[in-house]
Amino acid sequence: MPSVRTLVRCLIAAALAVVPLLAGLASPAGAQVSNPFSETDPAAAHSLTIAVTSVTPSWAQPSSTITVSGTITNDTGSPIPGIEVDVETSGYQPFSTRSAMESFADGSTTSLYSLSDPVAPYSLPRTLHTNVTMNWSVSFPASDVGYAGFGVYPLEAVAYNAYGDPLANDPTLLPYWPGGKPAQPVSVAWVWPLIDKPQADPCGTLATNSLARSLSGSGRLSTLLNVGVQQQDSADLTWAVDPALLSDVSKMTSAYGVGGQVGTDSLCENVTPEPASGTATAWLAKLRQNTQNEPMFVTPYADVDISALAHAGLGSTADSDLGTAFKLGETVAQQVLNRPFGQKGDGTSDGSAPSIAWPAGGTADASVLLSLAASNSASTLLLGSDELPGATSTAVRTLSGVGTTDTVLLADSELSNLLGSASAQSPQGAQFATQQDFLAETAMIAAEYPSQKGRSLIVAPPQRWDPSATEAESLLSTTERAPWLKPTSLSDLASAPTGDPQTLPGKQVSSTELSSGYMAQVKSVDATLATFKNLLWEPGNHTLQTLEEAVAATQSSAWRGSARAGGEAALSRLSAYLSGALKSVQIITNSASQRVLLAGASGAMLVSVRNNLDVPVQVVVKATVPPGGPLSVGRANSPIAVPAGKTGTVRIAVSSSDIGTTTLKLQLVTRDGSPLTPQAKTMSVQATRYGRALLILIAAALGVLVLTVVARRVRQWLNDTRAGSGGTG
Repeated sequence: MPSVRTLVRCLIAAALAVVPLLAGLASPAGAQVSNPFSETDPAAAHSLTIAVTSVTPSWAQPSSTITVSGTITNDTGSPIPGIEVDVETSGYQPFSTRSAMESFADGSTTSLYSLSDPVAPYSLPRTLHTNVTMNWSVSFPASDVGYAGFGVYPLEAVAYNAYGDPLANDPTLLPYWPGGKPAQPVSVAWVWPLIDKPQADPCGTLATNSLARSLSGSGRLSTLLNVGVQQQDSADLTWAVDPALLSDVSKMTSAYGVGGQVGTDSLCENVTPEPASGTATAWLAKLRQNTQNEPMFVTPYADVDISALAHAGLGSTADSDLGTAFKLGETVAQQVLNRPFGQKGDGTSDGSAPSIAWPAGGTADASVLLSLAASNSASTLLLGSDELPGATSTAVRTLSGVGTTDTVLLADSELSNLLGSASAQSPQGAQFATQQDFLAETAMIAAEYPSQKGRSLIVAPPQRWDPSATEAESLLSTTERAPWLKPTSLSDLASAPTGDPQTLPGKQVSSTELSSGYMAQVKSVDATLATFKNLLWEPGNHTLQTLEEAVAATQSSAWRGSARAGGEAALSRLSAYLSGALKSVQIITNSASQRVLLAGASGAMLVSVRNNLDVPVQVVVKATVPPGGPLSVGRANSPIAVPAGKTGTVRIAVSSSDIGTTTLKLQLVTRDGSPLTPQAKTMSVQATRYGRALLILIAAALGVLVLTVVARRVRQWLNDTRAGSGGTG
């Protein structure tokens, strides 16, 4: 009977290898396969789902007993009796290429192999009813299979009905290690990201309170920190930290505000107050205490979209948006973590990791490298290996375009994509598949050239990676436990680039990066911010840093692709804030008619400027008159400083060559001449010349008065003289 059964299995395997080709079907991990019941069977045209959730041990050795476990779920709508689960493999030859292995693992090819006859299948103890999930487990000795040598072999769980028909399958991979020491283990460097969506707001509040969940319990950032700290030494991690995250969490350690809006009476209204977060305090303390001496590099503030800024021309100088984001990031990271960051002349950082730029998605072109060099942002670039497919090392030199040679570190693109599928919300089977596929990928890399010295591998998950704690722990422990791997630091790889200088693609714009239309909005807000900064009088570092943080938050790579709405909201809020701030400095007129009466040919008018901001400003009142008219104004006064919440006064000289009313326009401008608002305030100046006539009348009246007084005095004197003469005679 065993030989008959084996023959049947082989025939089934052959049939399953042909059917998908004819039907164009593919069965991904945990996939459903059509039920080949007869047309009279009530379950016809329905399917089952089977999933492998664990393989113990993760890789086989000659003495191993391999236990494969999983689940099987009936979603057909009908009960199915007599289900049997078999685990099938082949020990004749391992996969020869990564592509062949990946094709099998994702279900692109179907390949079933029978185990040796002594292996017993697992039969479900009872009928599998609809909407029910049952567990199964199959064990077999590796020695019964006879694996040929070091490599990765196919492993597949298959569910059969009582008639021997296959109902569903789930492929996975099994590395096999024959024992002993590897000739040349592959050095593996891990990048461990702590990056989130920026919450910076021009009001100094947080845009949302989403970090509260992520920092606690099984939240994403809590998981990454806990697992990273636990295994940073054994796995030789290099931390990649967004300073915006540090800043946002730091704000939460004391009472903070969330949300709000730009109002008509105040720039920041309806802010929701939140108490100090003990969770945030504990998270930040754990990061500080446990990573103080660990390798770490920081992203530019808010993990700005480096490629998008370069393509938009915002990275050409040290004071550009890109250069500012890098400098701001280093400043904030030093403030929060109390450890040095920043590039030195030799291209390394003052910390314990190289100064690294890590563009979102690991993609960049020559213009990005040029912008990084021009803005003096970083001399080391971390990219995906797809960017330089011809490179034979994980660390290569490239020409920047400005006469310098920079280092490019190449993270394995296939591993990055694989880790991108990891999610704490994924089913157990999907999480296991990610872990097992990662292990198999590293085994394939090591098996390709087992005797080649100096082979290395960089593992860089996506920037906003979201694994479960089990996934994260398993993936890191693989580096430590797998005999074909050896942990190493990113700094060690970066310090030894090899081969001839490579050239990045000349033009390569990712379909997901911040679009040119979005970046046009960013440039518009940049221009408004420049005007606002020029308005401020001796602003403090805190004021400038808050503004720079809010700008960088609008340029974050977190808003790539479908997340653009978050960036649009940040842009809208910052734009409204800046517009409202500029309008908060106004010219005040006391006359409802806005009319100035000029009594003579010349005079002066007093203009009051009100500053409703909570910071002092310096402003110029610009007065203009229609050309060719009778009215003229003196030269513009020097800038006047107006304290926060106060009013300042400006004296403007005015003269008129004729009697009449002329329009005069007053506008507030910054020191460099940029107007605060597009509209100028219109005033009417009425020249009457009453002043000169009045002076003449007054002079004439005074003359008459003087003559009258003199005449009276003379008359009085004459009278007195006559009286004296008469008395004497």
